[in-house]
Amino acid sequence: MHKLKQQLARVFDDDLKTWQWKNIVDWTIIGLIVVSTVEVFLSTFDGINQRYGAWLGAVDLLTTAVFTVEVALRIWCADLIDPKYKGFWGRVRYCCTFYGLIDLVSTYSFYVALFFPVPYMALKVLRVFRLLRVFRYMKSFRLLSKAFGSKKSELWVSLQFLCIVTLILSFLLFFVEHQAQPEVYDNGWRSVVWAFAQYIGDPGSFADTPPITFWGRVIAVLVGVLGIAIFAVPAGLVGSGFIEAVEDERKEEELERRRDLIYQRFAANYSEKKALLSDGQHQRSAPARYLSTDYLRSICLLSESEILETVRSAPDLRMRSMKSDENLRVNDMMVVERYLAGEDYGFCRWNDDERLVVLNPAGATEYALSHVVATLAQNLTCNIITRERRFYGAASEDGIMASPFYADLEASDGNKMFERYVGALRRIRRGQRVLCLMSGASGGADFEVEWGMPMGTEGYRFEGAHVADGDRAWVQDFCERLKANASEITVHAASRKDFTFNFSVKTHSKGLGIGEKHIARAIYNHTGATVVMVYLNVLSILKAHDERYYAALKVLLDTISFFSF
Repeated sequence: MHKLKQQLARVFDDDLKTWQWKNIVDWTIIGLIVVSTVEVFLSTFDGINQRYGAWLGAVDLLTTAVFTVEVALRIWCADLIDPKYKGFWGRVRYCCTFYGLIDLVSTYSFYVALFFPVPYMALKVLRVFRLLRVFRYMKSFRLLSKAFGSKKSELWVSLQFLCIVTLILSFLLFFVEHQAQPEVYDNGWRSVVWAFAQYIGDPGSFADTPPITFWGRVIAVLVGVLGIAIFAVPAGLVGSGFIEAVEDERKEEELERRRDLIYQRFAANYSEKKALLSDGQHQRSAPARYLSTDYLRSICLLSESEILETVRSAPDLRMRSMKSDENLRVNDMMVVERYLAGEDYGFCRWNDDERLVVLNPAGATEYALSHVVATLAQNLTCNIITRERRFYGAASEDGIMASPFYADLEASDGNKMFERYVGALRRIRRGQRVLCLMSGASGGADFEVEWGMPMGTEGYRFEGAHVADGDRAWVQDFCERLKANASEITVHAASRKDFTFNFSVKTHSKGLGIGEKHIARAIYNHTGATVVMVYLNVLSILKAHDERYYAALKVLLDTISFFSF
C-alpha cells in the first residue's frame, strides 16, 4: 500500500513531465474534465437535452464517479505530495487550498442533492468549475501564479496607495459638490461610490452623478488619472513578475538538465562496484562513491561555478573536500557526493514488519557513511533512517544536539527539521534492533562494536548496556558473525583480478562517554529497543581505495543481510 501511495503521489504531482504510468492517468483526467464540461454545455440546449438526456446523464454519472475516486486518492496522498499536509488537519489544510476547494466543490456537490433539495442548475454551475482543474497542468498558468506571488507585496502596496488617495479625493469631492448638488451628494458615501465606480466604467450607471463645479471637475480629472494608474501599475508589476518567472523557469530547466547529467554519471560509474560486491550468490548494486569536480568538468562540460550551482539546487547532492593521496597533509580536491534523500533532514524508509533498523545519524558530517547506508538500502529490506543535514539551535542549552552522537527524544526547540528527525527516531519500538553506523573505530581496529559497556570491557557483558534482555544472544551472534566475515574476504574486480583482505574487529575500545543523551542510550531509554553502535575506521576503510573499501562494505552486507528478514 505504501508503494502504491508513493506511485499515486507521483501521478498527482500535476507535472506532465513525470512519466509515472506513462501519464495515462493525467491525460485521462484532462480528457474527462473536457468531456464533463462539454456535457454541461450540451445540457443547456433543450432539444439536445430532450433527445439525448439519458446519454448526458450517463456521462455525468460516470465522470462524477471517476472524479470521486480521484479526489479521494488525492487527499489520501497529500502528505507525500507535501509534508505540510500530514495528519488529519494537514488533509483539512489541503482541502482548503485553491485546487482542493475546486476538487471538493465540483465533485462532491453532486452528493449534496442526495440529502438536500438543491436546484439542479445550481449543481451544474458548480460542476463547471471543474474546468479550472486544467490549470494544474498548464505551464502558462503556473508562470502567471508565480508572477502574482513574486509581486504580491508590491501589488498590495500600490493598491493601498491608490485606495487611500481615492478616498481622500472622494471626500474632497463631497465637500465641493455638496453645496452645489445637496440632493445628489447628500453624504460621503455617494462621492466614494462615484469615485470607485469610475475605475470600472460604471457599467450599471449607479453612479451617474457627474460633478458640476470647477473644483469638482478637477478632482474628477485626478480620479480619471488614478483610473489609468490603477491598471497600469499592477499590469507593469505583473508583467515584470511574469518575465522573472519565465527566466526562473528557464534557469530551473537548465539546472534540471545539469542534475540529470550528474545523475547519469553516478549511474554509469557503479558497474565495477557491482563486481566488487558480488559473492556469486547475490546480485548486488551500489551507487558511485563520489565524482570529482575535474571529472564532471571534463565529461559533462560544466564549469566549476555551474557544478556548485547545480549541487546547491539538488536535494541529494553535496560538495566535500578530500585528499587525492592520503600522504598529503591537506585536502587538494573537491568531490560531489550523492546521498539518500526524501525528507528535509535526510531519509526514512519504514516498514513496521521489519525488525532491523539501520541508523546513520552522522551522514552530514562523517566521511563516506552516506554511501555505506545508501548501498545497504539498495541491497537490504531493513528500515533505514539517515540524518544528512546539519541542525542549528537544536534542543539543549549548550547546543549539544548539533553533534550526531547525541539525541534528546523528549526535547523540542522549534526547529521543524530536528523535530521531524526525532519523530522518525520515535517510530522505533521495543523489540526492534538498531544498528547505528558511525565512523572512528580506534585501538587499531577496522570495525568496532559497542553496546553501552565501559571502555576496555572484554567478552560479552551487558550490565547497564542499551541491550534488551532478549537480545543479548543476538548481539553476541552479530559480533561473532562480523568477525568471521571480516577474517578473510575476497572481492572480484571488473578486471577479473581477485583481492583478499583481513579486517580486525574489536569491542568497546573507544573512550566516548555514554551519557543519557547519547543517541544509543536515548533511543534505548525512550523505546526499549536494542541499539548497537558499529564504528568504521576512517583511514583503513572509509578513505581506502575502492577494493579495500568495497571489501569492508561486503563484510557489512554479508553480516547484516543474515539478520535482515
